[in-house]
Amino acid sequence: MKKIKLKSTYPCLVKTEKESLEIDENDVLEIENEEKIFIYPTLYSRKNIPFYINLQAPKSCHRYFVHEFDDFALVVLTYNDELKILYKENFPTLSCSVTVSQNAIKFEKEEISVEYTLPHNFFNYHIFKLDNYACVEFDDENLYLFNTKTNVLSHFSGNMDLDKNVLTVKKNLHDLENRVKKSTFKLEEDKIKLESLDFSHDENKYSEDMTPYRFLEAVKIKDFDFALNLLEKKSVSKENLETLFGNVKSYLPLSTNEFVVLGENEKRFVRFFEKCGKIVDISVDKL
Repeated sequence: MKKIKLKSTYPCLVKTEKESLEIDENDVLEIENEEKIFIYPTLYSRKNIPFYINLQAPKSCHRYFVHEFDDFALVVLTYNDELKILYKENFPTLSCSVTVSQNAIKFEKEEISVEYTLPHNFFNYHIFKLDNYACVEFDDENLYLFNTKTNVLSHFSGNMDLDKNVLTVKKNLHDLENRVKKSTFKLEEDKIKLESLDFSHDENKYSEDMTPYRFLEAVKIKDFDFALNLLEKKSVSKENLETLFGNVKSYLPLSTNEFVVLGENEKRFVRFFEKCGKIVDISVDKL
């Protein structure tokens, strides 16, 4: 029986035959000589109920995905939730209705429906329209803009200033570098155009084994100048990094130099090779 490396995208309790362990997004649990394990999610949901995994023959399903390596099997738990309607508003001039639920928002037209699961909690919200956009703004600094001409939904979070068709977003990312990200967008008829993107950060010193983590942190939020500075090779460009990693949604550390990188439509296993605090090579395998 192969060794199992268990990662989770949400906090939960993992019970084996002899012990119980709490894990969250920052932990990796190595399991050997176990026939099955029981998972108890700590995030309440009627759909996200306790379940078990047969470790003798683990197979991907809606609760987790499995990938086999030569010397171990990787199991990553994913999250499910329920839908409850709270409010619905119609915009006849846009031929669009907006539904706000307990954990999602939905924009509906006669020919299409676009739904998005909210990654945040909220208490108050404001539904309004701006030109051809149906908009939902939450009191926790989250704004959703649905273009009713192109059926594209955009999400913004941070300290926002919306002046006519110009949106400025300033956000403290609370990451290792304590970055502050400032973005300026122009709301055009057919798209939202990024006008400018700037980052500021503290000058912190970390141990050399933190370099891969800092690199992925920068790539995720597209601070490519910072990421390139961590590479030994100076011939690599921003375009090279975008092609290699795509849009990174999250990354799960397996060790200081091995990560599962989750993108919009792809999963990757990434291994970094370092020398004197610089990254000299990167190995990327699709999962």
